[in-house]
Amino acid sequence: MRAAALSDGQISATDVPEPPALGSDQLLISVHSCGICGSDLSLWKDADTFVDVSIRGSNALSIFDPRRPVVPGHEFSGTVLDVGSAVDDFARGDRVSGIGIATDPDTDEMTIIGYSNKYPGGFAERIVIDSSWARKVPDALGLDAASLAEPLHVGETHVQQSSYRDGDVGLVIGAGTIGLGVVIALAARGCQSIVVVEPSPKRRELAQTLGAQVVSPPLEGGAAQALDAQNPGRVIAYECSGRQGTLDELIRTLPFGSAIQVVASPFKPESITPVIAQWKQIVVNFGGGPVEDPYGITLQRLAAGEIDPELFITGHVDIAGVGAAFADLRDPERHVKILVHPNA
Repeated sequence: MRAAALSDGQISATDVPEPPALGSDQLLISVHSCGICGSDLSLWKDADTFVDVSIRGSNALSIFDPRRPVVPGHEFSGTVLDVGSAVDDFARGDRVSGIGIATDPDTDEMTIIGYSNKYPGGFAERIVIDSSWARKVPDALGLDAASLAEPLHVGETHVQQSSYRDGDVGLVIGAGTIGLGVVIALAARGCQSIVVVEPSPKRRELAQTLGAQVVSPPLEGGAAQALDAQNPGRVIAYECSGRQGTLDELIRTLPFGSAIQVVASPFKPESITPVIAQWKQIVVNFGGGPVEDPYGITLQRLAAGEIDPELFITGHVDIAGVGAAFADLRDPERHVKILVHPNA
């Protein structure tokens, strides 16, 4: 089958093997749309570091051989072509999206599609995933829009984990798709103090459209300088930039009793002085805690028209255009989300 594969730092259209044979609880899906994620860009920029960090962090979901080709992409939607023998809640022809996880039936090892030499990601014509991670796309929702549920549900996940309460101030650092998902989740809870710090004017404007009350470019002294010192609410800083040094900056500059929800993280070491966080009673959460169906909530918001997909989808490419799309995404003024259509 055809796919956009990453090899030796270059991504290009090529022929790749079909996905592995279906396990009993898996789905074979024809990919309609797949968004290009920031983690796909990290993989493209430095696959060796990506894998090395995964190994050192014992993250088996994203360990593969970077010397061999890999097909990225996990923000997918498509149509079911075949189902495993034990699958009874999906059928051929169902429109689906979901979380791109596949369990190798030979080893019982789980992997994220797109970070595997064996299980191709959504920049291929066909993928295999575990049925338990799939959702049927509501009839009212198009497949392009459905592919946004994966990146946007990350924001809902982290807002749930942050234990947001009425009256809290949400400080969002970085307004890429993940940060904008945090804005959506906070606005859905009626948050009246959403402050977004983002260098791109286009994305600051988009954050306001989605519910942010205050937007600001990066300020000397750090993101905390954008806060209203007269607002008595507890500050929850949602770190969505993944920029090295931001965690240390937030610990040093946030008000006493604040919380930091780390949504995006750098792949390089981060230096902090833990006692400062202790003195200031700052809670730092790297993504732990209970959640309640964040993907389903996000998919339903899209289906109900609460999220306008056209605000996010700024480009479409076929397999041959993926390499150029990766380069284009370096300009935040030009694009938010580019969708790949492998079967176009």
